[in-house]
Amino acid sequence: MKKLLVSTLAIASLFAANSNNELQKEIEALKAKIAKLEKQVKENKKLALTADKKASPFAANDHLYWSYSIQTNFDFIKYKLNDGDKKTNNILSNKVALEAVAKPNDNLKGNLRLVAYNIYGMNIGQENPAYDNSNWTASETPDDTILRVQEAYFNWYFGDGKFMLSTGRRPSTEGYPANLRDNVRAESPIAHLVNMEFDGISFWIKNEFFSDLSDKFSDWGTNLKFCFGRGYSSSIGKFNQAGTPYAKDGHKITDFGGFLLVPYNDGQYSVWWEQIWAWNVKGYNQDTNEPLDDLGSFMGTNIIFKADGIGDGISDFLDDSKAFISWAYTKTDPKSNKRMLGSYDSKSGWSIWIGGNFPASEDSNDRWGFNFVHGSKYYRAMTWGEDTLIGSIAATRGNAYEVYYHHYLLDNLTTGIRATYIKYNYSGSDGFFGDYGAPLDVDKPTPQPVVKDAMDIRAYIRYSF
Repeated sequence: MKKLLVSTLAIASLFAANSNNELQKEIEALKAKIAKLEKQVKENKKLALTADKKASPFAANDHLYWSYSIQTNFDFIKYKLNDGDKKTNNILSNKVALEAVAKPNDNLKGNLRLVAYNIYGMNIGQENPAYDNSNWTASETPDDTILRVQEAYFNWYFGDGKFMLSTGRRPSTEGYPANLRDNVRAESPIAHLVNMEFDGISFWIKNEFFSDLSDKFSDWGTNLKFCFGRGYSSSIGKFNQAGTPYAKDGHKITDFGGFLLVPYNDGQYSVWWEQIWAWNVKGYNQDTNEPLDDLGSFMGTNIIFKADGIGDGISDFLDDSKAFISWAYTKTDPKSNKRMLGSYDSKSGWSIWIGGNFPASEDSNDRWGFNFVHGSKYYRAMTWGEDTLIGSIAATRGNAYEVYYHHYLLDNLTTGIRATYIKYNYSGSDGFFGDYGAPLDVDKPTPQPVVKDAMDIRAYIRYSF
């Protein structure tokens, strides 16, 4: 209000001045008044900050930003087994997330995401709780109310912003296009091939580097990211009879690495290529009854074409629409006398994922979308972290169909509904790389009943701030 008064005085003085000298004097006087008022405002801010410091310890640091979300879900799930049996359930769950971003300067940023994902009520009937709370899926599996670290990493930008180095617990779930179905921001990997939690290191060569090589790369938006992760650390722990803390436990270390290349991205249309390799992947060995045996290596490829807006000015609807088509390929390489996916031989599989995300109307932020996935007999993606209680649609060996709708009640309050149906041709879609992941024809008798059809209808409400 004081600044407004000063500005009004300035305008009046300009019209009232009789000469250049008088005008200059008025301006200098007003400058002095403004400087005095600005100093007073700064002092008032300091006093207010000091008074509020006890109530809000984060207020003193303008480079630390906190956000919070709570999502309550209701899932009705139904399974039809190949022996004719049916199983149903209704699940109520909460997913609480605390996120923090610290950015002390333009070249360094730290991210933290803590998640508690729990099923309502006591939960005592779990068959494999150790697998549920594994390091790969703990934050994506509804269970208890323990707050877990889903993400904790830093990004260091250097070389005039052309490069980025990052270490820690990397964002590895809710990559594109899975983020569209859950109405959240997209993370780094393509979710069709990799959608699980892991700890690792990444090195990003940004478009600015390629632009220096050629102007074409600048127009194409080319960038390249290398990633390394560790899925299993062979370690017997600190206390053991041999007195050898953290020595190998008899299993081999499971590492994986790869790259994410974006050869073209003009802001509307883009092509991404993800390539990964993994060594000493684990799974159940029926011959030795070993639950996590070292079975062999694995290779995966994922290429996706996506459009953030269809056409150019055809209609507002198409301008605000998203569409994509993703193709993925996987191949196993078993060790001698070991089986991967139930076979001693190398096996290849493929999958295609097609989907779209569209505005519901011109006068709202509501959106709706669909997904269709088809996977072959031996397709095996690393997607245990996908947020669908009946299993991962991206890993389906058969056909998956899905529709969803997101509705904005208020600026910070959203709700929605999602219907997912999976028709399996082969079992083992969500198994590991061993005998439990063997593809059995669901239309034929199997040693034990396997799921032939699965359905999940989810309704949710989410508050985020």
